[in-house]
Amino acid sequence: MSKAQIATYFGLTHRETEEAISDLVQRGELTLSSDGRLTLTDKSNGYFSEVGEIPHLATVQDSGGTLSFDLATFSCFSNQTFQDHWRGGLTLKVDDNNISQSEKLVEKYFQYQFNQILDKGYLSHLQAQGGKEQPSIYTVNSVNKLRQIPLRLTTEFKMDNDGKAVEREDYELLNSSECVHELMAVEIARLSRHNNTMSIFKAMVSINDDLTLKLFDSKTNQLNPLFIKDMQALEEYSGSGRTTFLGPVYSKNNWEKLQKVLAPVLNQRIRDKTDYGGSPFIWVAPTDPYWSKSVRFISSLSDFLNKSATKDKRLYKPVLYIPVHDSADARAARQWKHELGQFHACAKGLVEGLLDGNVEILHLEGEFSAVVYHISQPETLPVTMPLGFITTNRDAVKIIGALITEYVKSTSGFDKPHDCGAISAMV
Repeated sequence: MSKAQIATYFGLTHRETEEAISDLVQRGELTLSSDGRLTLTDKSNGYFSEVGEIPHLATVQDSGGTLSFDLATFSCFSNQTFQDHWRGGLTLKVDDNNISQSEKLVEKYFQYQFNQILDKGYLSHLQAQGGKEQPSIYTVNSVNKLRQIPLRLTTEFKMDNDGKAVEREDYELLNSSECVHELMAVEIARLSRHNNTMSIFKAMVSINDDLTLKLFDSKTNQLNPLFIKDMQALEEYSGSGRTTFLGPVYSKNNWEKLQKVLAPVLNQRIRDKTDYGGSPFIWVAPTDPYWSKSVRFISSLSDFLNKSATKDKRLYKPVLYIPVHDSADARAARQWKHELGQFHACAKGLVEGLLDGNVEILHLEGEFSAVVYHISQPETLPVTMPLGFITTNRDAVKIIGALITEYVKSTSGFDKPHDCGAISAMV
């Protein structure tokens, strides 16, 4: 037969025909005859007892498998890669057509990726000829969608020594990262906030923090990362009781810095006969869409709660204040309850507005404070940038504690306290 006849019979495009024939030629099952037409080789002729009969194959297997495909790029994953539930992340919205036509699209992409899927061992139960070779011929009978589960992709946002954003890295798990980066850009644009640098500077004045202000270029108001390194070097040898850090407080390195300050306090309280059950350790969340959107947050929150007591005594009372519009904001409370999962019992709603919602504070009364400024500069950085410090200076801790207490006990109007109580009650 000619290539054109084969294309017509099977309804293949020119490209599909070329790929199919090329594959069979490489397998030694088709060859060109002297008149330029395709004909069977001795190998493939051996499959048939006579013309028109069903071919004799070494083995025929009918089997199924469970695989996972992402709905953005339709990359294939082993089904063991995922968990049904996870928290601390932002959802990317894929094309609705990808969801509604997922079975049809998965069948298409499964066939495109069949050999790669076999090579990765995702279909290890499919074997032919005593397990020595991969299947040479296959067909897909049906594809059935069982469920939809989330795929977590971890992204690190970085900046260079000039304070400019570094291009995000691609994802090795995916066949193509371009589509996902586009979806991320859409979500980042949706969550984009106005430049809040001046509000951050005002917050620094309220906290009496003139040191962090020195980390910004006086002409451009941009953060200079080199200044941070210089300040950290000075702090290390000065014994000032202050530690400056960049990035979320719940990131691994920064959380370890916080624990280093907390450890001696807890050790002393364990030795003391005093009951510290009424001593509040307050964590005030900022009004920042990127806050808590990390697997590290949940593990740090767990640490925050678990270290509050030993088998014998309470060492502090953990309280997490999360931002809500007001005491009637059941929608936000419900969302936070879901986000926090089993840890929601320690969470209380706080009317957003403390230091314009741009500052996160962890405060253990009389011991230490951690202040984190969530800086939004969309002109240079795609997401908010946390910059903060931990201090054990008694005067600084007292000022920060008084600021929190005043705001928490205040009201935003008649019968509208800032402290909205437990989020479980709000729901």
